[in-house]
Amino acid sequence: MRHPALLRPLRYGSTIIITVLVLVVPACLHSPEIEKIHYYAVIPEIHVAAATPTTLTLGVRPLFAKNTYGTAMAYLDDNYQLGYQSRHEWAENPAPIVTRALQDALAASARFADVGNAADMVRPDLLLTGELRAYHENRSLQPPQAELEVRLELRQATEPGSIWAETLRETEPMKADTPAALAESMTILVGRLATHAASSIAAAPLPEKETDSTRPKE
Repeated sequence: MRHPALLRPLRYGSTIIITVLVLVVPACLHSPEIEKIHYYAVIPEIHVAAATPTTLTLGVRPLFAKNTYGTAMAYLDDNYQLGYQSRHEWAENPAPIVTRALQDALAASARFADVGNAADMVRPDLLLTGELRAYHENRSLQPPQAELEVRLELRQATEPGSIWAETLRETEPMKADTPAALAESMTILVGRLATHAASSIAAAPLPEKETDSTRPKE
């Protein structure tokens, strides 16, 4: 039989272990807090003056965009360094947003008999193609500003050569250095660029639609 004096350290050690377990086990039962990702939408407003209508149809192809501009909110810092926001993302990839705005603006101009996704149309008369080149916050300027740049080309579907081509660039100062302010400024930019593009295309000289009377005889 052990001497009582020898049992005291054992009892003391057991008390410490039990106390530690009582404190640790409840903490393990609670899941750690994980910071959620915030998503930001760009919903541009389109205001385009109606133009002289034609019988031409226009197919819009989705804008090409490099992997640089995805759902991560990009920013341009000093020394031309491109970075991305942490825990803040676009709700949708930028290229489809700008493509849809362009399509809506061109349809609103009433210049064309039909405007739609080129893949969904049967032999449209004209094709609009383009590239999204910039869609970011520029932090190298004070105050920081949102920047949007798109290269567009309009051509006949069955003839070589370009009817109209332009590189459109828009900038908008941000009200604050926050993701929400970037989304607000980018919303303005997308609407402005789409309106500018639709107005310029509507004013461009367009070819006459080929009909049975104008089609060369074989």
